[in-house]
Amino acid sequence: MIQKLKDLVLSKDYEKMNPSEIASTLNVSNEDFKELVKAINQLEEEGLIHVSKEGNIFLASKLNIYQGRIKSVKIRKTAKCEIIKDDTIVEIDILAEDLNSAGFNDIVKVKLTSETTGTVLEVIKRNVWKIIAEYRNGDFISNNRNFYYLIKVINTKNFKLKNGTIVSLKINKYEERRVYCEIEEVIGHIDAPGIDVLSEILDSDVPYEFSKKVLEECENIINKDTPDFDKRIDLTGKLIVTIDGDDAKDLDDAVSLEILDNGNYYLGVHIADVSHYVKENTLLDKEAFLRGTSVYLADRVIPMLPKELSNGICSLFENEIRLTISCFMEIDYLGNVINYDIKPSYIKSNARLTYHNVNCLFNHEPCDYNFTPEIKEMLFNMKTLSSILSKKMIEQGYLELDIDESKIIMDETNTNVVRIEKRIAGPAEKLIENFMILANETVASHIFYQQLPFIYRVHAAPSLDKMKTLGTVLKETGIPFSDNKKLYNAKELQEVLKVVKGSDLEDTVSNIILRCLSKAVYSVNNIGHFGLGSKCYTHFTSPIRRYPDLLVHRYLRKYAFLNDFDNLDDNLQYLLVSAEQSSMCERRATVLERKVEDIKKAKYMEQFLGCSFDGIVTSVMDYGIYVKLDNTCEGFLPFSSVEEFAYLDSSYILSKLKVSSKIKVKLVSVNTRQGSINFALAKKSAIINNKGVKNNGKNHRRK
Repeated sequence: MIQKLKDLVLSKDYEKMNPSEIASTLNVSNEDFKELVKAINQLEEEGLIHVSKEGNIFLASKLNIYQGRIKSVKIRKTAKCEIIKDDTIVEIDILAEDLNSAGFNDIVKVKLTSETTGTVLEVIKRNVWKIIAEYRNGDFISNNRNFYYLIKVINTKNFKLKNGTIVSLKINKYEERRVYCEIEEVIGHIDAPGIDVLSEILDSDVPYEFSKKVLEECENIINKDTPDFDKRIDLTGKLIVTIDGDDAKDLDDAVSLEILDNGNYYLGVHIADVSHYVKENTLLDKEAFLRGTSVYLADRVIPMLPKELSNGICSLFENEIRLTISCFMEIDYLGNVINYDIKPSYIKSNARLTYHNVNCLFNHEPCDYNFTPEIKEMLFNMKTLSSILSKKMIEQGYLELDIDESKIIMDETNTNVVRIEKRIAGPAEKLIENFMILANETVASHIFYQQLPFIYRVHAAPSLDKMKTLGTVLKETGIPFSDNKKLYNAKELQEVLKVVKGSDLEDTVSNIILRCLSKAVYSVNNIGHFGLGSKCYTHFTSPIRRYPDLLVHRYLRKYAFLNDFDNLDDNLQYLLVSAEQSSMCERRATVLERKVEDIKKAKYMEQFLGCSFDGIVTSVMDYGIYVKLDNTCEGFLPFSSVEEFAYLDSSYILSKLKVSSKIKVKLVSVNTRQGSINFALAKKSAIINNKGVKNNGKNHRRK
């Protein structure tokens, strides 16, 4: 019934019908009318159709109505909402007065009023029923800056509370601007070690502890497992190594390389076979599905799988036999894969190498690792192949965004930040990235051309509106960019990146471009990956820490190793749900990782209050600018903090402070609870001219 209804509303001639008219068109009997009503309700819940007050049923997209999720809320300003439009995640703005009482993370029905704005028609589902809050002078302050409701708690007398106590609250009822709650648990005091991060974890709804039953199942699997060596190729005699960060504990990929007699490269990418241990519909599988991904925080890791698997039997440790799935690729001198083979295997890694030591080798610098001649030769051949692949990827449209990443170094107790510095990526990191991308493409193409249900990593091309916005910002930095085209490809963005390569602008411009790009998501529909310049891409190489990779292994086993092509419709339905869940979990993890990083940065910078720093303007708003320091810490400088602001035209200020402008700022405050940093100008001359007035002689702010 559902499929019949879908086919009807998606047909070209369909405009609107009421349930009786649909029943007549589909020849639905009176006995089956209830099934039709259920189908209508289900498709409305899924967002495919819209039922008007008069009872007419429309295809929702024809009315510009979509389902979305409220991503962020700035009360009295605008909210950000993500909707799925044409298989792409699109971010739109919703004015505070158009929220219709919707809150952070709620699933809503949205009517678009333009390409980038909309209004909430109704809240479909409340997704926040638990909040973390701080008790302060009789009030409860939400830990989530997006949570704008007034909090009323009914059972405070049952707990001994003092200022700074962090509690977990259960929401019992929503009103327009108010929620009624009860205290579920006292977590601790805000100043206690680790409570800052723990409260963020609890507030994010990321599962962070494994149940006793899951751990017991994990232990049973490990103890009772019998490796199926007879069904795998033996690679223990091959020269295979892992290359990871110094502190990595979950080693899920290893690499090998040979030079064939015809001069071609024979690259092997060997990935831990997690699907051998985590079977479909087990407790472990269900837990991994709910988590979606491992979460990497400044002071801890929340793994997708118990450490006995993630840091134990699945990790490709040196001199340990491990079960793997190997992707072998024969590559010519131009970087083309001319042949490949994907096989279940088992390996014994010859060396646990680190990015640092391999970079030292490539840069001919001394290091504390003793490379064997065989490993040295293989690594330099890998470096050559990586350069070939990089060139080919650029030709295909790969966007090499050089964005500064933070490296937060904690003390021995893992509670205090010792220092923050840029994470430097060298040729070793690039080598592994290139090899993993190639393996992901090869596996994705292998299944795609068989037209079998599968999960892909997709990234849509940016919208015209986003590209026009990008053009406006780039022009302010002095970089030429055409913003009036009707069609863009990656080449235009590559030209911009080429202009700023190696300059002070590179990080800023890369971030501007990144903000204008769509978000990569998981999907059963392969639309390609714009940012990588790839026509067909998936995630195969990290099954220890990402659920989609585990699924890719599982379906490789079904299709390629067992020739199991039964229940393809069921496979497709499960992959549809898994793709949406995995995309949600990834976004949730990213928000948590960034929030914890911001908090740690704010706590670190607190010791430098009153100090001056050189920075660069990364974003300009009507009410202030964001400034990034060399150590990657970013803060806000409000124009209202400038003494002369009241006497200056804002257009004059904006003409002096543009994206990429260098500026000297003074750290005036931090909010370690929210993870925010605030600056003021260290020198007045950064904004005002010698006379303290605008160039046109007037001395007032623009209204």
